[in-house]
Amino acid sequence: MRIVGYIYSYRVKNPDWEVETRLQKEKIRDYCAQNSLGLLKLYEEPITSRPDNKPALKKLLNDARLKSFSALVIVDSDRFGKNEPFQNNILKWLSQNNIKLIIINETSATGAKNTTESAKVQRIKQKVKDIPSLPEVVTKVVKLVQDPNSSASQLGKVISHDPGLTAKVLKLVNSAYYGFPKQVSSIQHAIMILGFATIRGLVLSSSVVKIFTPKSTGLISLDYKKFWKHSLLSAIAAKVAGEYTGRQVEDDIFSAAIMHDIGKIILEQYDHENYIKALRQAPDPLDYKRVLNSEKQNCEVTHGEIGSIVAKSWNLPQSITDVILHHHAPLISADYKNLTSMVYLGNILSHFAIKEVALDISFIDMSVLNYLGIDGDTLLQIYSELLEKSDNMEGMNEFFE
Repeated sequence: MRIVGYIYSYRVKNPDWEVETRLQKEKIRDYCAQNSLGLLKLYEEPITSRPDNKPALKKLLNDARLKSFSALVIVDSDRFGKNEPFQNNILKWLSQNNIKLIIINETSATGAKNTTESAKVQRIKQKVKDIPSLPEVVTKVVKLVQDPNSSASQLGKVISHDPGLTAKVLKLVNSAYYGFPKQVSSIQHAIMILGFATIRGLVLSSSVVKIFTPKSTGLISLDYKKFWKHSLLSAIAAKVAGEYTGRQVEDDIFSAAIMHDIGKIILEQYDHENYIKALRQAPDPLDYKRVLNSEKQNCEVTHGEIGSIVAKSWNLPQSITDVILHHHAPLISADYKNLTSMVYLGNILSHFAIKEVALDISFIDMSVLNYLGIDGDTLLQIYSELLEKSDNMEGMNEFFE
């Protein structure tokens, strides 16, 4: 099969245009590599292209007429244009010239989008169909935190209905990590200290810990204690990074960061044998491209994809679902680029902090640092602060036990 790709960015200024174009290239190349497809050429629109003047698309359509290729890969159908009649004309032209269209956004196409679910999506949904719903107390907490008119008293009443959760929150707020001089004895006081968003993250993660408690120690391929420590450190690091950027630290940052890798636990428990193979082929989480390729090869889906599917089924906020899906490529995120970039950075810093080694900046995408406005010196300051905070994490770690 002779395959080409098409790239177009709606961004009209650098560096946004350059970043989005590069990410589309990577996505198309990764897709072809994962599916053992040879990529002949990329038709790339220049920054001067406009919706009504796309020279690369004109060249592509002419080459399609000349049978220069047999299949076309794009990130999504909007790359042709946002005008539906124009999209349909392009799709019709490709179909008439027997060009197979592959759209990399969970659709399969042969000239037009397939409106039925792909076999892959059906298999993924089959894998997660038995995952329990979130407990009522968690869904109520999530709703209250999203409601700007809710109060600490209302949130406290909901949490108080779960004595185990109440005890955990109070134990956490009185831990060495927070270091308050006086004992905090009421849940409302704890909420005022920790903040609504942090409480949501803790309640959510505590519930997930219960849902995904390993059924048998003999079948575990994932270090759960290390997993939750990494998730917690990622949340702390993302928050610290957000403060250093000078931008407003978003309310969802703690919840999103602490949940970003939830797909790994889902794969470990619901596609265990395949996930063991994936881990063996890609044991280093910092080598994320190899990790994602291995998951695709063995499980048909990445931990980000399956995690976002479950998060959506739990009715979690779109911001959290988006971070789970894009935390390895944050600049792809359309609506939550800032939040996802902070979690991306927190994720990498956490891995180094757990290893207790010097930070290697080469593992971090410079385009993300440029987007956040973080230079090398600031990054080292963030990492140093994270290491200090990690020394007082014992009380927080116990929250997940």
